[in-house]
Amino acid sequence: MGLFSKVSTKPHFESYSWGKHRSIFATVTYWLVFVLRIFSPLQWIKLIFRKTQAARNDEKERVDFHAMHSEIYLLVILFLSLAFYSLPSITLVLPNMSEVFLQNLQLGARYVSMLLLFESVMWVLYYMLLRILIEKHLSIFNEAEYFIALPFVLATQLFFLASILGVSVSEVLAIAMNLNFIEYKTTGIQQLAIGTFGYIYTALIIANIINLIPAIPVGRRPNITIVGAGDVVRYRMLPALLANKLYLPSQIAIVSDGIEGDFLQQLKKDGVTFEEVKPNLNAAEKIQEVIKFIKKRSSYAVVATPTASHLGYVAALAKEGIVFGIEKPLAATASELAMFQKNGNSLMQNGFLFSYYWLEKALPLNYFFSLNPQYQRFLDITVTNASEQRTVDADALAYLRIQLGKLKSADIVFLEGKDSREWSLLKETGGLFFETLIHPVTLLNHVLEQPLHLSELEADWYLLDNLPNELNSKVRKLNDFGATYVSLRSKVGADCAIQVCVGKYMPTKTRSMKLTFEHGSLHMDLDARVCTITCPQAGALQGVTIKVCSDLSNRDKQWAGYDVQMTLFDSFVRDQGYWSALRYDDYPNQVEVLSAMIQWLKTDEGPTHFYRPKVLNRKEYNALECSAGKSE
Repeated sequence: MGLFSKVSTKPHFESYSWGKHRSIFATVTYWLVFVLRIFSPLQWIKLIFRKTQAARNDEKERVDFHAMHSEIYLLVILFLSLAFYSLPSITLVLPNMSEVFLQNLQLGARYVSMLLLFESVMWVLYYMLLRILIEKHLSIFNEAEYFIALPFVLATQLFFLASILGVSVSEVLAIAMNLNFIEYKTTGIQQLAIGTFGYIYTALIIANIINLIPAIPVGRRPNITIVGAGDVVRYRMLPALLANKLYLPSQIAIVSDGIEGDFLQQLKKDGVTFEEVKPNLNAAEKIQEVIKFIKKRSSYAVVATPTASHLGYVAALAKEGIVFGIEKPLAATASELAMFQKNGNSLMQNGFLFSYYWLEKALPLNYFFSLNPQYQRFLDITVTNASEQRTVDADALAYLRIQLGKLKSADIVFLEGKDSREWSLLKETGGLFFETLIHPVTLLNHVLEQPLHLSELEADWYLLDNLPNELNSKVRKLNDFGATYVSLRSKVGADCAIQVCVGKYMPTKTRSMKLTFEHGSLHMDLDARVCTITCPQAGALQGVTIKVCSDLSNRDKQWAGYDVQMTLFDSFVRDQGYWSALRYDDYPNQVEVLSAMIQWLKTDEGPTHFYRPKVLNRKEYNALECSAGKSE
């Protein structure tokens, strides 16, 4: 068996062992093929070649028998088949040859023809059909390796078969191709056998042609399912997907365990498919039902559900190989984050992580620091101090960043109005901490020259005393809610002075960021999505403005503003959900930010904390806005 296993390839155990039992048909068939291939002269030639090369090169690994060597052998056999087919004609012109010698010569040629015909048929069946089923680990030199040799092998078989049967090659070819032929010399059984192999070969050839020709990429607009039906879906994602007919309503589906009545009527009116999952299902059952719907309806999915369900959806979608987008934050607990830190590359391999500020509101700032070419198409970049406005390329921005020098201070104001999403303010969901504070922390993490250590910042946390009434909450008490306002600042003497004010239920909405450098400043208006950079020593570049293109900015109404993110996600979809070397979502940066925030949440021992904020009445709470304004 040791020698024979070097001549012929033994079938891999898993090729005929299916689960707990073995397939009887597969076992018999594959081992029969193993035995029959032992009679192939080509297999013995391969063995001799490998042994010779291994001894010469002192190699322990098996030496490859190149496709060129196989082709040489097949050509030799082809010429041999021609010689055997022509042998009767040749013997007629050979002088002084005894009849006994000629009979023995023809008999020997007949037996050799039968052996080589058998080998040739086995070659076709094995390499064109059975090899991929029998061998677990295999490789070939080129996709066309076997197919390109097939015409020569088939010609060889025609000549051998005609020689053995004593008929013309035209008759054999006509029978194999089911063509009419005058004066058949073959018997009915012979015609049936040849015709059968003709049909088998035709099917093999067609199958290999289909497999050989590469698929042509098709630019298509696939169906997409959005999981969730909250305000972000209704007022941001859905309008962005439908804008400029990026997707048609018929290509979008909404699935959720609760869709408000007026939104439901809107979906019906717009022609958007929707599915309501039973609300009494547990989390695992709900995810299972949603995944079933996605698999039936769409090729891609966007998850816009509360953070607690994100890991479950990501794991389920990754397991099914479904390309998806996921809303921030990716996780809100240390255990969930640990899963992403350990398995994130596999979980997010076909995933796109959204980040409303870093990929939308602060996109001009993002591009200035990252120079990611995927973002440039959404931006207008101009020199504002020149007599004639001109565009600025990435090299000029890189030069400008160098001229600005060291970052000296960072001031961020994130003041928002009423938020009716009760879950986004609760302690148990991470509330303001993960829903809103993550945005300025993300911005800081990207612009600071040194790693951000949140524990080194001083923090004051506050909570509006009548929050349950503001939310019209009939179940939740004030103690169920985390802080609704936080002020962060660096300690005196820090290399970079940091001031961050984040709050909800503020009288005036304002969101901006100001960076001060050694030789200039940067102001990012997060509402207008305009970044203004001033650097006197940068010469012609002393004043530069980066802003989101006007056609996108004009759509930025109260709730709009997901145009960039959804267009980026659409680019990801167009690439079939495969990342190149350069990602353009917020992964893995968001994991780093969340890791720092969770660690800080566990270790912060200040006088106030997200979980134990200082309660203020409305007048005292409104006064926080004035102190926040001073940071600007």
